[in-house]
Amino acid sequence: MQKNTRKLIAVGDVHGQFEGLVKILRRAKLINAAHHWCGGHNRFIQVGDILDRGPFSLKVDALLDQLQQEAAMTGGEVIRLIGNHELELMMENYLISEFQREQAVQVREKLIEQTLSGTLKAAYAYKGFLFTHAGVTQKLMRIFKLQLDDPNAANLAILINLIFKESIKHSFFKHPIFNISISRKGPDRFGGIFWEDLEDLVSSYPQGSPVWQVFGHTPVETMVIDRVMSMIALDVGMHRKLQYLEISDQGVPTIISL
Repeated sequence: MQKNTRKLIAVGDVHGQFEGLVKILRRAKLINAAHHWCGGHNRFIQVGDILDRGPFSLKVDALLDQLQQEAAMTGGEVIRLIGNHELELMMENYLISEFQREQAVQVREKLIEQTLSGTLKAAYAYKGFLFTHAGVTQKLMRIFKLQLDDPNAANLAILINLIFKESIKHSFFKHPIFNISISRKGPDRFGGIFWEDLEDLVSSYPQGSPVWQVFGHTPVETMVIDRVMSMIALDVGMHRKLQYLEISDQGVPTIISL
């Protein structure tokens, strides 16, 4: 691989599907047969919800920890976002977790430590694409625009991460990014970036998102690059289908199916 060749590989919710994740990373030429980073200067992003449902949540977590360190040593990058399953642990809502309480507490402490150190994030921007776990509704976008002179993907990611990190630091979860939508049995018409279903996200934008958004959370039958809505939904259910998104150094998105 040439040194200057760069791409970004993105996957949706993993939910403990270790083997599926490994197959994707191998196909994308980001790891070798021994599960070590061989992706050079490329980037990999996982948009949250690695925990629960599947059998190997902690194994997935350990692999991503390892790859994050190895990628950084070769000029690459592994970006890990927080999903609602991680967030609920951080908020001490242990009922959503499949871990026993003692283990859940340990996982929570690690998640908080990694968030405060910057290892885990709430948002990420690449080539004009904004990555979050569940998407940014028009309501949230309006709130963010009040604080930003230029609400592009990069500035939105910086602001979201600042809000999230400060919220975790002070255990204060009242910002609208933490809202839970009515469709998820919450009190709000539209949810925040962790608890927003795709149908509600789309309906919040009569004319499409002002920035390209990439997210997981809501299971879809297959990935689609929706150029009208400027959205790409990643969560195809790794237990039943293996797909990933590749964005070239020129900012061209392509869906890859295994």
